[in-house]
Amino acid sequence: MIRIRTLFKWVMILIVIVIFGFLGYSFLFGSSTSADEPSGLPDNGGFFQVPLSAPQQYSKASGDWKFTIISNHAYTLAGKVVGRHEYPAAMPDGIIPLDLAVVNGDLLSNDNLDYFTFTMGDRTLEYSYDVPTYAGLTEEYIDEHISNNHLVFLNPAIESGVKNVNNGDCLIIKGKLVDIRGESSASQYIVNTSTVRNDGYPAGCEIILVEFFQPVNCGI
Repeated sequence: MIRIRTLFKWVMILIVIVIFGFLGYSFLFGSSTSADEPSGLPDNGGFFQVPLSAPQQYSKASGDWKFTIISNHAYTLAGKVVGRHEYPAAMPDGIIPLDLAVVNGDLLSNDNLDYFTFTMGDRTLEYSYDVPTYAGLTEEYIDEHISNNHLVFLNPAIESGVKNVNNGDCLIIKGKLVDIRGESSASQYIVNTSTVRNDGYPAGCEIILVEFFQPVNCGI
């Protein structure tokens, strides 16, 4: 009887050790995972550009088209989608299958977007606004916090996810700013990304090779 009781005590001790070990593992590793995945748009979003230590090059082929994709900058885009425009898969324009217009910063505060109208076209974004003076938004600030982003994908799953984004959604995209060079038997295709926030059409759009995508709550 004494042996049975002793065995029972050791079994209970082992069960308690296993339970506390599992809880400790979940706390340490589960909490760190969730911390890396923000549930809301941090600080009203932004555009974050970092030079690469060396140029990076990628390639993509479709039909008789072969594309070279060249990057000198890593890029993060975070904000609210105010316009989207999809393109047919036909090359060469299909190398950039989706444009997203994204805004961030103080444009997302105090219902400021109620004063804006956005219109998307083929590789174009037009916007107009009638913002009251008390909002404190200058023309320069507005222009620097609106972006027309031409998106390139090498990963079909990421492409499918980003194409589910709708106007009014908030997102975080990470990848590379890229220039694209395409060749076919009869033609060439050349587009260059913008790397500054104060240029205009036709050179004023960011071309982003999307490597990471996360929808988030707008958190505002």
